[in-house]
Amino acid sequence: MDRISFLPDDFLLQILSLLPTKDVLTTSVLSRRWRYLWKLVHKLEYTYCDRNAGHGRFVSFVDRYLLLSTAPVLESLQFNIRRKCSDIEIGFWIRTAVKRGLRELSFDYWPHNTINEPSKLPQSLFTCGTLVVLKLTDVSLVDVTFPVCFQLLKTLQLSCVIYLGDETPQKLLSSCKILQELDVNRVKNDNVTVFSIKVPSLQKLIFDGKWGTHDGISEFVMNAPSLKFLEINDCSNECMVEKMPELVAANPEAIYWNTDNILSSFTSVKRLSLCLAEEVKLLLFESRNKKV
Repeated sequence: MDRISFLPDDFLLQILSLLPTKDVLTTSVLSRRWRYLWKLVHKLEYTYCDRNAGHGRFVSFVDRYLLLSTAPVLESLQFNIRRKCSDIEIGFWIRTAVKRGLRELSFDYWPHNTINEPSKLPQSLFTCGTLVVLKLTDVSLVDVTFPVCFQLLKTLQLSCVIYLGDETPQKLLSSCKILQELDVNRVKNDNVTVFSIKVPSLQKLIFDGKWGTHDGISEFVMNAPSLKFLEINDCSNECMVEKMPELVAANPEAIYWNTDNILSSFTSVKRLSLCLAEEVKLLLFESRNKKV
């Protein structure tokens, strides 16, 4: 341990950033050299899954760590929560991180044995000017009626998210002026009838909408002229896809759309992998016979 203690702070902080945050704090007792290093760690990870772990203890630990942290920029903040936390507690954590120049947020919230009530993420998150990566899993976006602006956001992941309506994902995406990567995993009854992706800067899209319906109805609209990679698994009733002249690789799976519409968008593709439902294969066969 003495040899490690002589390493530069930057190197030691890189080591600490690879550990869960609760383990990082324990290093403060190793020696005087390590006593305050934990405050400078710029990547934080919190997990709350154990039913035996006291709620008050977890909340107090996160509160104190975020308040005492002296890292000039918070590079990454990750939450994996499986126990009930209040909107006030979650809001305080995220607002505190945003004030620290947060660059990456991963928030996975699915409390076990409770009704998954809509959780309100703080407004400051949706106007965070430093955020580059945002990953939301098992959350409910019930209120984005306020202005939304992600100036630097390049990567967005929306997994099993419940929206307020069609306008919610549209508003989120339209606020991302330089978004390059989008990963969407829809869930049944997510309150979206028409899922629209209109992002001129988007280069990579992974879209899983096979379970995404609202009252059994679902439509998919996509306009991403800069797209280079597309992986999609969807069974929407209707589909509208604009030309994708920059597309290099595509992997459509189990789609039930109008095949002429989707396949005509793949004119520039160099790598195409098809895994289609029997109904689509039949339509392709019939379409090819008509052209012969």
